[in-house]
Amino acid sequence: MNISRVGEITKDIIDAIDGICKKHSVTHDEYRRAIDFIGEAIDKGERSLLFDAFLEANVVASDPTKSSGTSPQVLGPFYLPDMPWVENNSLATDSEPGERITLNGRVLNRNKETLGNAELDFWQADAKGRYSNFDPGVTDGNLRGRTKTDADGVFLLHTVKPAQYTIPDQGPTGLLLSEIGRHSWRPAHFHVIVRHPGYKMLTTQIYFEGDEYLTSDAVKAASSDLAFPIVSKEEGASLNFDLVLESR
Repeated sequence: MNISRVGEITKDIIDAIDGICKKHSVTHDEYRRAIDFIGEAIDKGERSLLFDAFLEANVVASDPTKSSGTSPQVLGPFYLPDMPWVENNSLATDSEPGERITLNGRVLNRNKETLGNAELDFWQADAKGRYSNFDPGVTDGNLRGRTKTDADGVFLLHTVKPAQYTIPDQGPTGLLLSEIGRHSWRPAHFHVIVRHPGYKMLTTQIYFEGDEYLTSDAVKAASSDLAFPIVSKEEGASLNFDLVLESR
């Protein structure tokens, strides 16, 4: 971002805040409380959470550089880079509790041509809504891993169904959500980043059709075009979807 653009955006933010202060006759005590609130969020480790919950989905939606293939989604605060490659197409170990499900699909370009050797970086909550490396009692690296499409652009990943969960709601972020009448629940979902040479990186999330929080996601990110039905077969449940990349 160049300096002139920083100045332009900063001026618009200041002008917007000025208008809000005048509209609501904001007092100096209220201003100081707002500063203390942001400081408290940072002190309690909620810096990323606070901004992700209220702003990230808006930025993703307005970003002119976003992919025009599969809809992009928020990265969120729980991503960890450089996770190991999965073995035997399994993100979950045999002992992982939860309902077994297979993720199956293709990576395509906008011309519907399959993309072999595309890298998919998956991470998810467990059956109790917990993320490894962030929640106590969960083994580091659990339900995180990378895989690649085969020569035909197909990917297959065995895992467990993630649970719906609340974003941390006992601190400043949860308090602010409550004050504006929003709950703290996120629909069940899988995170994935897709990379392939010559194409824009895609960061998105995959949801379950019919999830009760799909239209009231706490972070306003969930989208019905990324929600798919569970397909039940003799060999088990699966979620089938394609991921479309845009060329650079």
